[in-house]
Amino acid sequence: MADFRGLGFDPAPGSPDSVAEAARRCSAAAVRLGEIPVPAGIPEWAGPSARALAERARQAAAGIAALPGSLRAAAAVLEDWAGTLLAHRRQAEDLDRRAAQAQRAVVDAEDAVEQAETTAQFSPAAAPEAAAARERLAARRAGLDRVRREGRDLERAHTAEAARVAGRLRALGDGEPVPDTPGFRPLVTALETFSTAGRELGVTVARTPAAPVTPPPGAVGAFTAALGGR
Repeated sequence: MADFRGLGFDPAPGSPDSVAEAARRCSAAAVRLGEIPVPAGIPEWAGPSARALAERARQAAAGIAALPGSLRAAAAVLEDWAGTLLAHRRQAEDLDRRAAQAQRAVVDAEDAVEQAETTAQFSPAAAPEAAAARERLAARRAGLDRVRREGRDLERAHTAEAARVAGRLRALGDGEPVPDTPGFRPLVTALETFSTAGRELGVTVARTPAAPVTPPPGAVGAFTAALGGR
């Protein structure tokens, strides 16, 4: 895991492998839920308690029946994000390498300025070289600043994508249409934090159109855990 000492911050936090695994778990849970048999009916002569139990089973079955589709849609959202996150991680690591190189150039330029100014104190003829060294230092610092600004641009895009992904998962939980996915652009598509996406995925799994149904183990907790760390 990169520590981003060059940039001084991680502009694209997250684990593509964790997101991809969460997508796989969503898909697997959808398959398992789809295999749950529909509760059988009861004879007409059964008493009130049996009819109440059958009605509760019917409501539970209706809720469970809606989950596989939501899980498959959530898996598609997460698979898309895993690819985006991988691209962002690679871009962040490249920016960090450039920033580290720029930092070393700044340190070298600072040493050159100190040496040139010391020489100029004893030899006025060396003053132009000291001035040139200061200009080179200013240029190196500007170069480092540019790379770090690129990192902040990526960070802002990463944050903006989190809201979009969380919104898509929230729409699944609400039973609303999934918003269209904009065209992929490495600097514009990103995700904010795994905690936000994880919470929304948990809500998606837990919501049903009928009476509340307890999701199977792993359908919420495993996905939220996979997405929740930074």
